[in-house]
Amino acid sequence: MSFLKENGKRLSAVLALGGAAFVTGCQDDSGAPEVAEIVRPVRTMLVSDASDLHGRYFIGTARAAREVSLAFPVSGTLTTISVAVGDQVEKDQVVATLDPAPYQAEVDRLSADLESAIATYENAREQTERQRQLFERGHVSQSLLDRATATERSTKASIASVQGALDKAMLNLSYTELGAPFDGMVVAKYVEDFEEIRAQTQVLRVLDSEHIEMVIDIPERYIGLTKYVSDVKVTFDAVGNEEIPAKVTEIGTEASATTRTFPVTLLMDQPENVQVLPGMTGRAKGQVAEEYMPFSNIVVPPAAVFTPEGKTEPHVWIVGSGSNVVTARPVEVGAPRTQGLAINEGLEPGEIIVTAGANSLREGQKVALMNDNGGN
Repeated sequence: MSFLKENGKRLSAVLALGGAAFVTGCQDDSGAPEVAEIVRPVRTMLVSDASDLHGRYFIGTARAAREVSLAFPVSGTLTTISVAVGDQVEKDQVVATLDPAPYQAEVDRLSADLESAIATYENAREQTERQRQLFERGHVSQSLLDRATATERSTKASIASVQGALDKAMLNLSYTELGAPFDGMVVAKYVEDFEEIRAQTQVLRVLDSEHIEMVIDIPERYIGLTKYVSDVKVTFDAVGNEEIPAKVTEIGTEASATTRTFPVTLLMDQPENVQVLPGMTGRAKGQVAEEYMPFSNIVVPPAAVFTPEGKTEPHVWIVGSGSNVVTARPVEVGAPRTQGLAINEGLEPGEIIVTAGANSLREGQKVALMNDNGGN
């Protein structure tokens, strides 16, 4: 027992010394425990104004302004395809035909049926009139007149039914010719002559060869400034860097979850001396009118603005250059825009602000930037 007591005392002493050493390792020179600094990752944006957008290039990929796959609405035997891949076509030009014989036969049959139905109706109408005259003289009963009237109505309804079937047959006959919906170029051919094809089977694909679209991705720091851009020019390395005038037709209202960029669609006419094809990579740049440079039209995501506890005015977090330490700054918020909130005062171009996670930060906290704030 004395041996166990002695060793128990020694073990207690060792544990006590180890615990004291652990606490000491977690203390600074003043004796207070050190707390590890938490570096919180945040999304940010570089504050920009219209002058920063002037002359900046954005990369995009060309695509057809319109592209459609052509198909017959009816089934049949393909007799001709009058175009090949790469051919230019004009609007309403017949590019393929089905054998019209079965559909023409149906039209002929129903046309004959319609003539017969009309003749039957005319005869029934005359019979009704004759029975009416006899009834008025008291020579026939009411039931005979009613029967004649019912027959007249039935034959008249038959005319409408046959006429409807004939109209559909004539429409189906017209469907045996496939026309181009607009001026364009044939880019794909899916079937060959004399194939039996079903309705809605793709035959050709045609794209608009007169107009081109290109979608570029604009960082959120610039998206609110795009309305001040004019004189947009697009160049494609594959066609000799000719500057092609373009105009903005659509500005996206939802940013990509991964890149935080907004899609902007440009529309341009196909140049006369070169041909821009879908898939070609281009560069777009625009000019900003002098009256908008500089222009205080800063737009930030709504999540960037917060109201600190005990304050009434809105703030944003400014990320210190080099230190990555955040500082809350009051701002004057203007009218909401499609792409975010306008900031009238409080921010300057070139500053970096936090755009997500503002409510989770504290004054003087160090952050890690999750995205690159460099320009394109």
